[in-house]
Amino acid sequence: MALQMALRMALRKALRMALRKATKSFKGICCIIMTCMFCYTLASCSGAGGNGLQPAPGLPYYEDMPDLTYAKDRAGMKEVQIEGDGSIPPYRFEKPKPYFDENGMTMFPMAHFGKLFGGNIRYETDGGKTTITKDVLGVLTVVSVEVGSNILIRDGQEILMATTPVQEGGTIYIPLEYVGHALGYGVFWNERLQCVKFYQYTSVYVYVWNEREDSSPGGLMYSYIISGDYATDMQRVMVNATREYPKVREVLDRLPGKARVLATNLYRVKGYTVPNDVFESMTSGIFASGLGSSYAKYCLDEIPPIIKDLHGYANDWYSQELYALDEEALYGSKGHIYRLSCYPAFDDTVVVRVEIRDDGAADVYYKASDGIASQGDGNGVADSGESTLGKDETRDFLMLLDDVDYWNLPMEIDSLGLDGHEIVIEGVKDGEYHIVDRWTPEEDDPVHRLEEYFLNLVWERFWAN
Repeated sequence: MALQMALRMALRKALRMALRKATKSFKGICCIIMTCMFCYTLASCSGAGGNGLQPAPGLPYYEDMPDLTYAKDRAGMKEVQIEGDGSIPPYRFEKPKPYFDENGMTMFPMAHFGKLFGGNIRYETDGGKTTITKDVLGVLTVVSVEVGSNILIRDGQEILMATTPVQEGGTIYIPLEYVGHALGYGVFWNERLQCVKFYQYTSVYVYVWNEREDSSPGGLMYSYIISGDYATDMQRVMVNATREYPKVREVLDRLPGKARVLATNLYRVKGYTVPNDVFESMTSGIFASGLGSSYAKYCLDEIPPIIKDLHGYANDWYSQELYALDEEALYGSKGHIYRLSCYPAFDDTVVVRVEIRDDGAADVYYKASDGIASQGDGNGVADSGESTLGKDETRDFLMLLDDVDYWNLPMEIDSLGLDGHEIVIEGVKDGEYHIVDRWTPEEDDPVHRLEEYFLNLVWERFWAN
């Protein structure tokens, strides 16, 4: 349930970002389609079941690991089809054919190597050892595997595999998940087509960020990394840093037509913003040049866990927005506090916090953001205010909480939407912490009554005047 909720939240947020970015142009529509395809792939891979292989002790983590969640329950399948980049039907190989071994790994015959891998990649065999070299603009990635050995070597680094290459009838079969991933290709299970999906990962990663806190265009910097792994380590990114984007374009223009480029906006939650039109111009230009482009945003700040108990994706998202508003975690507080956070799809975040005092009255704090921090265009607090609730008003508020049975409301329910808004209500009392999260609560949902109360409070105390 938690995994499914996380995937739905990821899909919802990704589509919101794509819709917010998209215009009426063809490029905007394609961005939405690409985002949908990515999220579908993510859901297909992660939803394949809980009986997949687990990483062996000492196995390198994510960067060097293919997705293995589907592997174990596919081990009994007799025919293996491999889907390319979507432009052609799934490959149906004549003999020798790929197959799943007892570990569920896709064993691919090197005799068909040229059908999957592009022209900038070559291989050679020496006995039972196969060495594959990929060349992207002069940057080499060298991967070698050997029959009977579960050690893959990529650029001198040893990676432990869950299976070994084999040789049958003069044909060498390699574990496609590991070898493909090490070379920068995606290898996943396509649940809909019941086949292995194989596609090229990014050839060049492009980065843009702003060195000036006031977000002025004069602070914009650009960089790129050719092939290899996606990096957010600024030391790696800074190697090719320049203030002149045309220098980066010169590199991209040397790429073959089917190469993929990922443009990333490196941002902070307050200030140091890359203007949307600059990032839009970059991604539009890459797309128009015929390259397979996509875009991402990555926060350079280390965000404290302001929200907890929800699935990880929501905790991170909401914490980022609250951090931009200088809000702190409630779950460690010794006070009696309630906080509503409203996250609209296409508008700024609103937070209202009610702190119950010992004398029976309450203090009210309101904040609204300037931009959406998790989308890279946040600049902190745009509007704020303070007010109080009298003792009678505070008693009415606490009675409403009792009436809707707030402390026993489920944290999350199975609900999905692409626009609307997220409502998060936290409470802490006598050291106990509770949180509820709803997407656009229905009128019969008790959370809707709490939402109305909080937002009416904001209107009456801060907006009406």
